Amino acid sequence: MRIVAGAITTLRRIVDLTLIGLIGVVLFGLILGKIVPLTGHQTIIIGGGSMEPTIGLGAAVVITPAQPAELRTGDVVSLLVGPNRTTFTHRIVDIVPRPDGLWIRTKGDANADPDPTLVPATAVVGRVDWQIPWAGFLLAFLSLPIGVIFVLGLGATLVAITWLLESLEGDSEPATDSVARHGSSGEPIAARPRAFGPTLSTPLASGATTMAAFGAVARPTVPEQLARSRANRVRRNRWLSSSPDRSPKAD
Repeated sequence: MRIVAGAITTLRRIVDLTLIGLIGVVLFGLILGKIVPLTGHQTIIIGGGSMEPTIGLGAAVVITPAQPAELRTGDVVSLLVGPNRTTFTHRIVDIVPRPDGLWIRTKGDANADPDPTLVPATAVVGRVDWQIPWAGFLLAFLSLPIGVIFVLGLGATLVAITWLLESLEGDSEPATDSVARHGSSGEPIAARPRAFGPTLSTPLASGATTMAAFGAVARPTVPEQLARSRANRVRRNRWLSSSPDRSPKAD
């Protein structure tokens, strides 16, 4: 019984930790996607591997707006280029002053050659401050309706499993403690030390038997058994003599 109760407790703790982890992951995704933009920064999902190993595929980067004059060679920046205003993140390898302003040349860390064309510095959305590997997959998943439904369903399932395990754990505890809490009624018996080992039964004067519940009693030696028997007879005679209606009657 103790093994079953211990297994239930361990499983409940695992489910609790899983539920806490799920809540933490969802909160982290909400902070990146909703709270960070409120601070003046922006979170961008990296959809390619051109910046590996510095920034891997599926990472999320947090960028800070930067003016053209603040840009330096070696900065990793996110830019909007092309007629479709596509966002990509590369490293600045050269800054070229022109009459119409500053232009930059960029290159992906995983690419052998720089990007073929110069880009105006005004196209820079911001400088990358820090990046979180794999967090972009989480943001993309939570942005889909099916992702939100999956997270809600998984959380509800974990809560139901936790409630069920707590119920089973509560049902297993009274069986362990009930015998220990309720002593046997009738004449007193000698107290014996509890130890791990086989469970023994102790004969009483009335012929009833009590079992040590969910514990074990060390097996006494023969001299100890004889001494306890004599002590039990002495206590029984004292107990009978203390009650006039229980005193032995002559035949």
